[in-house]
Amino acid sequence: MTDQERDRYFEFPILFKTFLKGLGQQWNKQGFPITQTQFKALQTLSREGPMMVSQLAAALDLTPAAVTGITDQLLTEGYIQKERAAGDRRAMQITLTAEGIAVIKATQGKLGEVMHSYFSILPEEDMEHLRRIFGILIKELDKK
Repeated sequence: MTDQERDRYFEFPILFKTFLKGLGQQWNKQGFPITQTQFKALQTLSREGPMMVSQLAAALDLTPAAVTGITDQLLTEGYIQKERAAGDRRAMQITLTAEGIAVIKATQGKLGEVMHSYFSILPEEDMEHLRRIFGILIKELDKK
């Protein structure tokens, strides 16, 4: 591998991280009612159904302690509720509330507008290339 090739490979993660950082800054500017991590937690619960803290932590790739902090905030806001698990009275299952479902929908709508403002500048052909390229890279990551 040449130095030029190596430099080009290092450039991709930097570009991607810069883009994601910009999206994070836009998230903060838009005044979303929840953080990105809280949104991911709510989306996961919406997709997967009720979960225990340990399951949600694994799904989000966070520690159970971090997820406990996140769920405590969501509980305070009324977006989730905690119930005793049927099979184990010591375990608590986290479920979405109607308010949680509503905040997901509102956030998705606003986030869709933000994402559209960025990606709409790309021709459809470039969008297809991005989907294809990220699909290939993700498959390769999953192999390793």
